[in-house]
Amino acid sequence: MKITKDKNSIVITDPECFSVKDTLECGQVFRFGQSDGGYVLHASDKVCKITENGCEIKIITDDPDFFCRYFALDVDYPALNEKLCAFSELADAAQAGKGIRLLRQDPFEMIISFIISANNNIPRIKGIIGRLCEKAGKKLSEGYAFPSRESLLELSVEDFAALGAGYRAQYLYEASRTVTDEFIGEVLALPTEDARKKLLTVKGVGPKVADCIVLFGLGRGDSFPVDTWIKQSLSTEELDTPQKVHDYYMSRYGELSGLAQQYIFHYARNLGSFVGKVK
Repeated sequence: MKITKDKNSIVITDPECFSVKDTLECGQVFRFGQSDGGYVLHASDKVCKITENGCEIKIITDDPDFFCRYFALDVDYPALNEKLCAFSELADAAQAGKGIRLLRQDPFEMIISFIISANNNIPRIKGIIGRLCEKAGKKLSEGYAFPSRESLLELSVEDFAALGAGYRAQYLYEASRTVTDEFIGEVLALPTEDARKKLLTVKGVGPKVADCIVLFGLGRGDSFPVDTWIKQSLSTEELDTPQKVHDYYMSRYGELSGLAQQYIFHYARNLGSFVGKVK
């Protein structure tokens, strides 16, 4: 993979392990849409346009450094993919999903976004987040920034409810007050399991949401979110609860658990049932 960067763009040629579609559409990010044969993506207070054409990916943005980090272009994904392909039960899924990259996203945005995601579907999640950004985020050259905590503090429970958040409105109201910079700093400083436990103290954050935040917002690869797709794919007579599935596969894949989870999720959702169960 060759990366060329200037002040307004990033061009990636021969992107061996980078599929824009698979990366954006695997459930880790919600603020994107299709446009002119490509994608428009918003992250924090940044925006970029992405096109993928054969052996070239082009990212147009006024902050290339931000999106180089966001897309983890410094990480050797072919090497990670090779390690996961070595697990016999994961080989097909790892090959099929090798273009998925774990995005480096803002912790506060991830906490708010994944509270919204709980027991929800992706079109509705995207709609609620989009309306939240339009109401409380600053206007960008295209679209809106994700709201700062300070701007969310100005919203009432009724304001969140009016955006379509439903019962999550109370959780969002309280999270805006609980998730301070100090709280996030403490979470970032903790080992992964302790960080997960601290996130569980935020109302509206359950085990699956906490694991998503740890993986997508803290950048910890040793996390294994268990949603409906994963539970259906990996449950057995022995692994008959989400926690048992989580613990078993965390032990099996270790620091690469998060990437393995994304491969399994992608395979199960897009290519049929994942049949590579170990037990």
